[in-house]
Formats: sequence, structure tokens, C-alpha cells
Amino acid sequence: MKNKMKEKEKKTRRRLSLKVRLIGAFLLFTALMLVVLWLFQTVFLDDFYKVIKTRQIEKAANYICSNIEDDDIEEYMESIKDRNGMTVGVYDTSGELFRRVYTSEYENSFGIDIMPHEIYACYEKAKEEGGFVVVDNEQIFFENDFLSGIDREDMPRFDYNTNSRLTCAEIVSISDGKEYMVILRSPIAPVSSTVETLQIQLIIVSVVLGGLGIILAVLVSAKISKPLSKTNKAAKELAKQNYGVTFADEGYKEIRELNSTLSYAAKELSAVDRLRRELISNISHDLRTPLTMISGYAEVMRDIPGENSPENLQVIIDESQRLSQLVTDLLDLSKLESGNIPLARERFCLTDSIRSIFIRYEKLIADDECKISFEQDTDVDVIGDEIRLSQVIYNLINNAINYSNEDKTVTVRQIVTGDKVRIEISDKGEGIEKEDLPNIWDRYYRVDKEHKSAVIGSGLGLSIAKNVLIQHNARFGVKSAKGVGSTFWFELNTAD
Repeated sequence: MKNKMKEKEKKTRRRLSLKVRLIGAFLLFTALMLVVLWLFQTVFLDDFYKVIKTRQIEKAANYICSNIEDDDIEEYMESIKDRNGMTVGVYDTSGELFRRVYTSEYENSFGIDIMPHEIYACYEKAKEEGGFVVVDNEQIFFENDFLSGIDREDMPRFDYNTNSRLTCAEIVSISDGKEYMVILRSPIAPVSSTVETLQIQLIIVSVVLGGLGIILAVLVSAKISKPLSKTNKAAKELAKQNYGVTFADEGYKEIRELNSTLSYAAKELSAVDRLRRELISNISHDLRTPLTMISGYAEVMRDIPGENSPENLQVIIDESQRLSQLVTDLLDLSKLESGNIPLARERFCLTDSIRSIFIRYEKLIADDECKISFEQDTDVDVIGDEIRLSQVIYNLINNAINYSNEDKTVTVRQIVTGDKVRIEISDKGEGIEKEDLPNIWDRYYRVDKEHKSAVIGSGLGLSIAKNVLIQHNARFGVKSAKGVGSTFWFELNTAD
């Protein structure tokens, strides 16, 4: 039962809105401040007052004793009397009878010389405490052996309840060997009337602050929670794939930054969703074309006598291979993007690897379907996955062939500069617009949406090349101008 109640309380706390929490926190803070104010201004006021007066009288006594032989010490004692309302006395305690050296009484301060026996009582008390003591009225009279034989009722004194005093006594020896005692007495005014006044003021202040606290709590919570509520509403629309939703640029800095981030996320999600639809469309098209060809030729060979020819079988084989290549490329791209294909890094000759790739294009070159050349000055070794890097070069050459015009001239250059080797694949095609350059590495992205399907490859070549080069920490890019052609390039470190 208890567990259920606790779980219910947790759910209730989770359901509380930010606005309610802010109002509660603000009111709690206001209440705590009022409680602290009440405690310090009423309950502890008398204690604070006594502590301050004690420090004040101790500081004055220490200064007088430290400078008792100075010529201007009497001026200082007079200033203490006038400034702090203290009575100051200095006594020579070298003999049996104490001799008054200096006395400065503050008006109505119940001076030291009114009761001489107090001087001896203070001296004995200071001796017991090591030469310095601060006592109140009662301690002076009744905690000292010097006055133990005196009847309390016989002593002339003031009403200690209404005229409390602090007395500080400090014994000091000067250079000629004489001993002096400095006595300072300060009246402590009763604070009961002050407390009563403060209590009335605090009641008024508490009512005013409580009202202001509620108003401010509501206003501040509304100021903070309103933009967050708008952000939450817009985020729910974004979750429903409404990518056109806008996040308002208002509120505090953190809220504006959150809205900016969510706006960027909406833009990116919109782009991803568009690419996803294009990807499905392109894959469906590329799958349907070879499947249609295979199905069509198979039916012709079945239904029409004499059509079971090697040429028709070759079409079926070619389309099957094209279909297989598409599936393989999709799997490779998926593995590369997820990092599930480890690289088999080893030292190999990049120049020889490119030469071996050219063997695949011997038939195209022999039939004058394209002109592919390789320009290099020297052989160069690199460290990497030879199979994957060969796949990159093969895909870039295929891309250059597919997007060339009637002049199917493709040039591969190997340029060695210091410890870097740069591979460039150039074509003389139509070129790419500047705004399309950042997107051409995306899977199935087409500069011309109506462009024919790739003659060689699956249409995923550039995306696969990008992921392989990223795994090799290679720099790569493309330079292109409309009507001139394009040059794809990448750089690797040479092997030492």
C-alpha cells in the first residue's frame, strides 16, 4: 500500500508543470527569506547586539593597553567616551591601594568610581582569567572571592534589569615596571522596545513581500514557461513529420538556442525524408528494370520457338549481374555507414592497383566507346585497404564515363607532392552547378533528375567512395564548372 502511495506521489510530481514548479520554488524562497529575517531581527537581535558591543569594548581596551604610554592616549580615551558612550578608567595597581590615573565618564553611564569595590573585583577577575576579562553586572559582584563576605543587599547598585552593562578589564605592565589596569564600561540598552517595533514592521514587510512574491512568481513563471510551451507544441508537430513547423526565436538565450537547434533538426529531417523517398523510388526503379528484362526475355524464350539464343541468355545474365551488383552495393554501403566493415590495411603500390583497374576497360577502349588514360610520373606506395581503394577509383571512373558527353574522354592522374599522393579523375561532361556540389556524394543524388540510369554500376558509387575515403582519413572533393566537366579527387599519405 505504501509503495503504491509513493508511486502515486512520484507520478503527481512528474505531472506538475514547469509553471507550477517555478511558482512553488519562488514562494518557498520568499517564505525562507522572511523566516530568516524574522529570526535575525527578533529572536537573535539581543544576542547579536551583545556580541557587537563585546567586540567593540574589547577592541578599545586592547588599543589603550597597547598605546598606554603614548602622549595622545588621553585624547583617544576621550574620543571613545564620546563616540561609543563608554566610561574609561585607568588605575595604577602596583600598590595595595589602587590609584586612579585617569577616568572619563560618559553622561548617565553609571561610572566606575561610583562603586570602588568593583575595581578590586574586576582586578581579581582579570587576574584569574590571565589579565583580561569581559563581564556583566552580576559577575562583577558575586563571582569573586574579594566580595564574598559582603551582603548582596547592602551593596549600592543600580537596577541591573533595566540598566545592563558590560565591563572590560585588562591588566598591562609598562616599561618602568609599573602595573596598570584599564577598565571600560559600556551600557547595554534594552532591546525589547526595538524588537516590538521591528515585529510590527516585519508584519507589514511580510504581507507586502508575500504579495509581491506571488505576483512575481506568476509573471516570471509565465515568462519562462510560455516559450517552452510553444516549443513543446511545435516539437509534437515535428514528431508527426510536419517538417514545415517553425520554432519561434524568442525567450531567454537557452530557449532561443533550443529553438534554433530544433529548427535545424527539422530542416535536416526534412532533407533525410526527401532523400529516403528518392532512395526508395530509385531503388524500386533500378530493381524493376532488370527484373522486367529478365522476366521479358525468359517469357520470349519460353513462348517463341527459336528465341532460346545465346544473345537472349546473355541479356538475362547481364541483367542478373546488374541486379546482384545493386544488392551488393546496397549491403556494402549499409555496412560502411555503420562501420561494420573493418579495413584490411597493408602496404601496396597504388600505381599498380590503378593499372590493374584499367584492364576492366580494355573492351570499351578497344571498341572506341571511350578514351581512358592514366598519367603518372612514378610508382608510389600507400598504406590502406587495397580492395576498398580500388573500389573507390573504379566507381569514380564509372561515374566519369556515365556523365560524359559524346566525347567520352576520361583522364586519371597520379600527382605526388611531398608525403602526399593525389588521385584525380577528370571527364569532359556537362559539369555540375555549384549549389549541387555538396550533395553529389549522397546516395542516389542526381544533378539532373531526368538523367538516364547509370550504364555501369548501381548509382551508389559516389556514396560508397565517400565512406571508404572517410575510413581512410583521406581528403577528397570535386571541382566542376558547367559545360567544362568535372574532376573528382582524393589524397592519401604515401608509405615511408
